[in-house]
Amino acid sequence: MPSTYSPDLRIELIGTGDQAGVWGSTTNNNLTYVLEQAIAGYVSVSVISANQALTYLNGASAVAADNQSVHANLALTTTTGANFAVYAPPSSKQYTIYNASAYTATIYNSTVIGNTTAAGTGVAIPTGKTMTVWSDGTNFTQQNTHLISPTVAGGTLTSPTLVTPALGTPTSGTLTNATGLPISTGVSGLGTGVATFLATPSSANLAAAVTNETGSGSLVFATSPTLVTPALGTPASGVLTSCTGLPMTTGVTGTLPVANGGTGVTASTGTTSVVLSNGPTLVAPNLGTPASGTLTNTTGLPISTGVSGLGTGVAAALAVNVGTAGAPLVNGGVLGTPSSGTLTNATGLPISTGVSGLGTGVATFLATPSSANLAAAVTNETGSGALVFATSPTLVTPALGTPTSGTLTNATGLPISTGVSGLGTGVATALAVNVGTAGAPVVNGGVLGTPSSGTLTNCTFPTLNQNTTGTAAGLSATLAVASGGTGTTTAQGAMNAFAGAVTSGSYLRGNGTNVVMSAIQVADVPTLNQNTTGSSGSCTGNSATATSATSATSAVNLVTTNFTIQESGGKLVFKYGATTIASMDSAGVFTSISDITAGGTP
Repeated sequence: MPSTYSPDLRIELIGTGDQAGVWGSTTNNNLTYVLEQAIAGYVSVSVISANQALTYLNGASAVAADNQSVHANLALTTTTGANFAVYAPPSSKQYTIYNASAYTATIYNSTVIGNTTAAGTGVAIPTGKTMTVWSDGTNFTQQNTHLISPTVAGGTLTSPTLVTPALGTPTSGTLTNATGLPISTGVSGLGTGVATFLATPSSANLAAAVTNETGSGSLVFATSPTLVTPALGTPASGVLTSCTGLPMTTGVTGTLPVANGGTGVTASTGTTSVVLSNGPTLVAPNLGTPASGTLTNTTGLPISTGVSGLGTGVAAALAVNVGTAGAPLVNGGVLGTPSSGTLTNATGLPISTGVSGLGTGVATFLATPSSANLAAAVTNETGSGALVFATSPTLVTPALGTPTSGTLTNATGLPISTGVSGLGTGVATALAVNVGTAGAPVVNGGVLGTPSSGTLTNCTFPTLNQNTTGTAAGLSATLAVASGGTGTTTAQGAMNAFAGAVTSGSYLRGNGTNVVMSAIQVADVPTLNQNTTGSSGSCTGNSATATSATSATSAVNLVTTNFTIQESGGKLVFKYGATTIASMDSAGVFTSISDITAGGTP
């Protein structure tokens, strides 16, 4: 039967009849390298990662590093530079652990032997501290959480957490950071009424606590007090500059005051010089109990006997050298290790070693609050790089998802093909084409190109003038006269449109206002007689009958208001306005261009 192994310490259990001749070695190894190490063994564990499992074996090994988890005593060091955790097998076990590192160490049970997943709660061991802990296989717990009437003789409890302890009368202690001490019952040795005064520091309570006082009423401080009928006695000094009402007969007795050139006294004590109020030098004076005085520059006052009214032990504490046991704590002094305290106004606490329980990397971030250190400390984050704040951040390739709102006024690089939803079919494709190119949207003032179809109901066209060149190939219909066109597609149609009407026997004739169709008028044709001689330029009289052509060799025109006779191409041409109505050749043959009635009446 093959060997099996115990569940907690993994001791090799030899099968019945197995290992003949060598079972003694196996048993000795179990005793030496498992049982003995589990009871008294020590191993140093170097932790090189934030979460590290203690090594384990089934059976025994002479190499301690191969089976760290079986040892009773562990010393932890680390190269991680941060707080760390170690994981023991999921079995019941007691350890004494010394945290030799500069960071907080936490021990857990793993869910499966060898992994770094915590099965339950762990125990944190502060830097430089030693703790005894035990496990039920799932959760680690401190070994001792309650002491019954503990007695520590000549020793020191380091950082204990005591719950409502009865301290008795400690021989010494530092309560610098302690809070909640009841003044009425928590401090012994106070004089009668002192606790009441400290709890309610009124003038009346101070007067009730103090003995051998003089006067009554309010507590008096040195600067500008209001005294009611004080008996000043004979002050060693005083300034009465602003005092009034001192009766000379009763207020100054027997002697001439210094202000009046006297000494102010009638008898003397001591020897040598007379003492005046300003800066006197006194040699071993017996001051008695002055009603007031300023001791700013006084030295040599014995604290044990020279100051009255101190609480029990205060004079003794003031006589002890600062930094020595029993001395008062001074600003910047050493606190030791208070059991508790409130650090509301404290400063200078080193974040790397002075605060326990921080998550991995948090102390590093608090000491150097960079984006990289925050990312190292935080878990379940998204993205990488710099920390982002709400106003004007610079994001690098973020996955925005579907924001409920946003302003992209200054955003660039949005792909039109995929970055905008809700566009009609073909719109994204058209927006991606350069303006002025086929398939692109047309902008105000841009080129239409050649649309395949369209309705120009509200379009306007420029007025064409005689200098217009090119063709009208771009027009799909005739241009109306009202828009500067002819309204037709033929030359004859254009002439008919401009004439306004087509009437047989009528001609275009100006009536002084418009050009209209009209029959030719008698007055429009001049009368020629047969005796006309000379050039047409000097033709006079009636020319009822034209018998010969002019003998002039130069082309001189005969012009009336509406008619013109001129030579053109060897003929006399008769015109009405600009319209040729007849012509006569050199043989005297008269040719009518249009109908002319006999007698010259058109």
